[in-house]
Amino acid sequence: MRKVALVVNVDKPLALETGAQILRWLEERKVAVLLQPSAAAYLGRPELAVPEGPSWSGADLVMVLGGDGTLIRAVQRIAPYGVPVLGINTGHLGFLTAMENGEALARLARVLDGEYVLEERVMLRAAVERGGAAVAEVCALNDAVISKGPRARMVHLEVSLGETTVARYPADGVIVATPTGSTAYSLSAGGPIVAPTVDCLLITPICPHTISARPLVVDADVALAIRVVASPGEVGLSADGSDPFPLVPGDVVRVGRAPYPARLVRLPGYHFYDVLRKKLYGV
Repeated sequence: MRKVALVVNVDKPLALETGAQILRWLEERKVAVLLQPSAAAYLGRPELAVPEGPSWSGADLVMVLGGDGTLIRAVQRIAPYGVPVLGINTGHLGFLTAMENGEALARLARVLDGEYVLEERVMLRAAVERGGAAVAEVCALNDAVISKGPRARMVHLEVSLGETTVARYPADGVIVATPTGSTAYSLSAGGPIVAPTVDCLLITPICPHTISARPLVVDADVALAIRVVASPGEVGLSADGSDPFPLVPGDVVRVGRAPYPARLVRLPGYHFYDVLRKKLYGV
C-alpha cells in the first residue's frame, strides 16, 4: 500500500492518541497519508488535510478510528469510490470494526502486506417521490427509517413489494434495514438478526398498533415502496440516524440496493457469529 486515508473521531481522546501513533507508524514506512481536515487540525498536520470525497478515491485503504457511528459515517462518504475501509474500535461496542484499539499497531503490518479479506456489504438507497417527482435521496449502510416526529401520533404507512401491497401499518414508523443494520435499530424494534453477507433487506415496523404486524425479510432487488397514507403530525425519513427529511401524506419512499456496496476489511479468522456472541451476548 502506497497511500492510506485516516479518519479520526476527534471527540474521542483515545482515537486522537491512536491516530497520532498510526500516522507516525505509516510515515516511518513511507506510506502517504491523507487526513480529514478536522483530524489534521487536531493532530497538528494541516498539510495532510484532504476533504473526504473524490480526492480519496486514489487511496489504497481508509482507516477509521472511533466506534460504529464513526465507521458508518465514513462508509457513507467513501463507499461510492470503492475504497476498502478498516475500522479500529476506540468506542464502546465496535460491532462493525475489524480490530480493537490496543491491538492495532501490532496487526497493521499484516494489513499493509495484503493479508486481509474484503467483505462486501449491501448498502441501500431511499428516494422520496412527491407528486411523481424525485425530491430527495439518501444512502445508508444500516437503515433507512420513516418515523413520526416528537409531536406526532401514529403515522399510517402502506408497504408495497412490486405490484402487491403487503402491509398497512398504523405505527410509529417503519425501518428498512440491510443485513448489517439487522443488529442495530431493527433489532431493538423486534427484527431478526441476519448474517451481513446475506443478499436481502429487512422491513421492521416500529411499535405497530396491530397484532398482525410482523417483520419481513425480502430480496435486496425487490421493488420496495412505502407510501405515507396519513399522519396527524410530523413524519420524516432518516438514513443511519441522519437528520430527517420531512415527508407529507402522499409521499412515496422507494428503497432498494445502492449502486455500490460497502467494502470492509476483515482479518483472517474473522467470523460474524464470533462477533455476535462476544458483542451481544458477552460470552
